[in-house]
Amino acid sequence: MVKQAVILAAGLGTRLHPITRVIPKPMLPIGTKPILDFVVEELEQAQIEDIIMVIGHKREIIQEYYRDNPKIRFVVQDQINGTAPALYLTKDLLRKEAFGICYADDIFDYTIPVMKQLIDQYQSLGARLVTGVEEVSRAELQIYNSLSLNPIKPDLFELHQIIEKPKDAFPSNYTSTGRFIATHELFDEIEQLRSDEGAEVYLTEAINRLISRGNAYGVTYEGKRWDTGTKENWIRTSSAFSHKQIE
Repeated sequence: MVKQAVILAAGLGTRLHPITRVIPKPMLPIGTKPILDFVVEELEQAQIEDIIMVIGHKREIIQEYYRDNPKIRFVVQDQINGTAPALYLTKDLLRKEAFGICYADDIFDYTIPVMKQLIDQYQSLGARLVTGVEEVSRAELQIYNSLSLNPIKPDLFELHQIIEKPKDAFPSNYTSTGRFIATHELFDEIEQLRSDEGAEVYLTEAINRLISRGNAYGVTYEGKRWDTGTKENWIRTSSAFSHKQIE
């Protein structure tokens, strides 16, 4: 059973300046709750017992807000050098078994927590990696990613590659959302990545290496994803959740 998860929440939030100069992006409100609360609640409802939060910019605000939650531990990413190094900071805090990964930008409206849906699929498939996928427009693929995959069932795909922000190569209309289950082998793949000094190393590179080992799957989930990573999307999400009277 998957009982640990990592939330990557250390970004500078430059696309939401000037507000993120004083408030870390994951703490921006959706209704009267910060974005991070939706991610934490999803993990708690999925019976995750140990949540490791990678934080950086304005981290003291996040630490103070969650200081009374016994399930949350913090890791500080002092150098913003990419999502792969951010995740690698958690290696020694994770047991050598599968764990969840969440990008803090993405929150979900669901009946069954999306992370719980992925955990169930991971266990039934004996997978090395599982990610939530959804079908989107070509314009959205260019913002997110496009997946190379083969259908197994209407809601299940064998995953071959994640192509980030494609310009003209779109192997499918499916994109990977901000939720993963991965085995501890992912850290072996991060160790194999090299970067020029100062260059960011993206987690997708390591995930693609893990996918190449096989037993990697995309799962269409029940629920709706809301991206809060830009001003427009944050405002749209906040408006939608406010109409649902979520507090």
